Amino acid sequence: MAESETPECSDESDKPLLPKWFAMTWPSTWYWWVPWGIGAFLVGYGTTFSLLGMIQDYHGGGVQSSFLIAIAIGTLLMGCASPNPFGQMMKGFTFGADPESWSSDPKPPMEHDDWHLYRGYWDEEKEEWVRNELSPYEQDFPNINISQDDDEWVVYCEDGGLGSKKFSTEKEASDYMIQEIKNGERRDVQELLFGDHPRHNRYRALFNATPPQFTTRFLWHSFTVMFILGAYLATPTNMRVEMSYIPIFLMIVGAISTIISHFSYQSSVEAWDTVTSIIKYVDGGHGELVGQIRPQIAIPQPILHLDGCTHPTWTFDDLVAWYWSYRCTETWEERTYNHETKSWETTTHTETRTIRDGGHSQDFMIHDGTGGMAVKLTTFDRVEMGEPIWSRKRRGDKTCGPYATARHGGSLSHLWSLRALRQGEPVYIMARIKSRHHDEIPKGNVGFNATRVHHTLEAVGEDAPRRRAKVCKGNEFSVLSAKNSSVSRLGPWILLIVGAMGLFFF
Repeated sequence: MAESETPECSDESDKPLLPKWFAMTWPSTWYWWVPWGIGAFLVGYGTTFSLLGMIQDYHGGGVQSSFLIAIAIGTLLMGCASPNPFGQMMKGFTFGADPESWSSDPKPPMEHDDWHLYRGYWDEEKEEWVRNELSPYEQDFPNINISQDDDEWVVYCEDGGLGSKKFSTEKEASDYMIQEIKNGERRDVQELLFGDHPRHNRYRALFNATPPQFTTRFLWHSFTVMFILGAYLATPTNMRVEMSYIPIFLMIVGAISTIISHFSYQSSVEAWDTVTSIIKYVDGGHGELVGQIRPQIAIPQPILHLDGCTHPTWTFDDLVAWYWSYRCTETWEERTYNHETKSWETTTHTETRTIRDGGHSQDFMIHDGTGGMAVKLTTFDRVEMGEPIWSRKRRGDKTCGPYATARHGGSLSHLWSLRALRQGEPVYIMARIKSRHHDEIPKGNVGFNATRVHHTLEAVGEDAPRRRAKVCKGNEFSVLSAKNSSVSRLGPWILLIVGAMGLFFF
C-alpha cells in the first residue's frame, strides 16, 4: 500500500470508522458475488413459489417446506458471501497482501550492514576499537559508519544531512559517534517506530473502532435459522413424527458451532485485549511484540542445505527457523473384474506420503525501530511460519538422500517445500517478557544510554490466562481482521439452539 493510500487517522476526533449498531456489507470480490447471486436466486425462487402456494391455497406441506429450505440455503450462501465489516476496514490499514513487505515510513532497514550488529567504540585502556554488544539493541537511527583515511578517522552520520566529519584521533571519533547515538534517543518515538507497527499514530483510529453489534452476515444467517425452523413446522404432523430427531440434530449443530466459534475467535480476542509493547519502553509480564527479525550476534547463524543438497538454490543462510519436507505422490491404476457387468473396470488411485523432513529453530532478536529484544524461540510451542517461501519438483545437485520408490508400480511426482522465519521479515509475538539470565546479558557500556533496559529482557513462550504464547510471521492486523461482535458471531447459533428447543412444544 502506497503512502498516499494510507488512511489519515491521527486525529481521535475523526468520524467513527464503523457504525455502532449495524453495517451493511456487500461481496468485495467477483468470486464472492457468484455464491451471493446463487443465494439471491434461491431466495427469490423459494419466496415466489411459497407466495403462489399461499394464494392458491395449496396444501401440499412437503412441497412448501422444500421452498422454505431453498430460501434457507439462499440466505446461508448470501451470509457467507457478505464480508465482516471490521475485516473490510482492516484492508485500509494492513500493508498489502504479502506479509513480508513493509510499506509505510519509517521502514526498517533490510540490509544487514544497516543493523549496526558490530558497531564499536574506542577503548582507551586497551587502546583499540572494541565491539559494543549493546549496539544491536539500540534504536535504528542515526545510521553511523566509521572508516580510516590515512591518519584521520571519518565518521559518516546518516541523520539530518550531517554527512561526514573527520577527526584526528580515535577517541574524538568515538565520542562523536556516542553523542550522536544519544541525540537519536531524544527523538520522538513515532519517528523511530516502524510505520507498519500497530502502535504507530496512523493506526490510532483503528484501535478506537469497535465492530458493529449487527452485521449483514448475522442478518442473513438469522433468516437461515428462521426458515429452517419454518420448514420443519410446515411439514405435515404425521411426517414430523418420523422426523423427531431433527430438533435434537439442530441443537447439536448449534452447540458444536458455538464452541468452535468461541475457540477459533480466541486469537483475535487475545490480540485485541493485549496492548502491543514498544520495545524501548517494554515492561515485564505477558505482552505483544511486533517488529523485524534480526540475528543475535552471540549465536552462530546456521546454513541450511535443504535435504543435504549443496546447490545454491537449495542453500539458505538467513533463516532463524525452518521446516522442510519432501513429499511424494504416487498414481497408479488397478483393473478389477465386475461380475455383475461381466467386464473389466479400471480404477485410478493416488497416495501422498512424506518421505523425509527436517526442522530447526534458534533464538533471535526482534527490533521495532526503537530498540531490540531477545526472543527465546526454542521455548515456543506455537510457531506459525506462513506459506512456503520455496518449493521445487526436481532435485538439485549433490544430494544425500534417495528418491522415494513406487510402492504400487505407479508414476511418482515429487515436491520439496520450505517454510521459514527469515531475517528481515515482520513477526508478531505473544509471550512472557522476563529478565534474561545474567550470563546471557550482552556486555557493553550502559552509560551510553542510561534508560536502556530492554537488552536485559527476553520473550519466552509461557502461557497465561487468555494469553497463549505464539510466534507468527506477519503482523498483528491479520489476526485482528477477524474481530466481530459477540452478537454477530454467536447470535445465529444461539437462535438455532433456542428455536430447536421450541420445536418440542409443537
